[in-house]
Amino acid sequence: MSYVREFKFCPQCSAKLTNTQVEGKVRKACPACHYIHWGEYSVGVGGVLLQGDRGLLVQRAHNPGKGRWTIPGGYVEQDEKIEDAIVREFLEETGLQTDPVSVLAVKDRPVDVPGVKHDIYIVFLLNYLKGELTPDPREVSQAGFYTPEECQGLNVAPLSLHLMTKALELKRTGKVKPGFVRLDGIKILGALSELYTLP
Repeated sequence: MSYVREFKFCPQCSAKLTNTQVEGKVRKACPACHYIHWGEYSVGVGGVLLQGDRGLLVQRAHNPGKGRWTIPGGYVEQDEKIEDAIVREFLEETGLQTDPVSVLAVKDRPVDVPGVKHDIYIVFLLNYLKGELTPDPREVSQAGFYTPEECQGLNVAPLSLHLMTKALELKRTGKVKPGFVRLDGIKILGALSELYTLP
C-alpha cells in the first residue's frame, strides 16, 4: 500500500490549510490562494508476457509482498506514458525488452484506509522483443515462466494468476489484440496524452 502524510500547508503559497466543505466533501483547502487538495493518487502498471502455454512471474524481493509471485510491474512516473512505464519496469525487473499489445485490465482501489493513496493499476499484454531473462536481485529474487497448474504450488497473487490465465485463454481464441489499444490521430489536450479504446 502507498501511505501518504497529510498535507498541512498549501503547496502554492505555504499558508496553513483548513478543512473546508467542497462539492459535498471535507477537503484541505487554502484560505489565502484558494488551492484545493483533491486527494492522493498513485498509478501502477503490470505486464503479462506469455511463452507458449506459460506466463512470466517474478518473486518479489522486498515489501510490500516480499516472497510473493506476481506479474512484473511498478509505478508510473509523473511525466511518463503508461506504455513507457511498463516497458521500463519490465526491463528493470526481468532484463527483457517488450512491446505493449493492449490493455488487459484496470484495477481501481479507492481509499478505504486513512492515509492510503487511491491506487489505479493498469495491466498490459506484452510481446517479447529481445533479451535474456535476468532478474534484478534488488527487485526480484526469482523469475520464470509457469503454467496456471504449476502456479498452484507457488504463493502467487490471485490477481496475477487471474490475468495470466485470462491472457492464455484469449491467446487460444486467436485474438491478436484483446482489450484496449492506443488510438492515434485523435487530438487530446497535452503533448503526452494518449487515448486507449476498443480495437
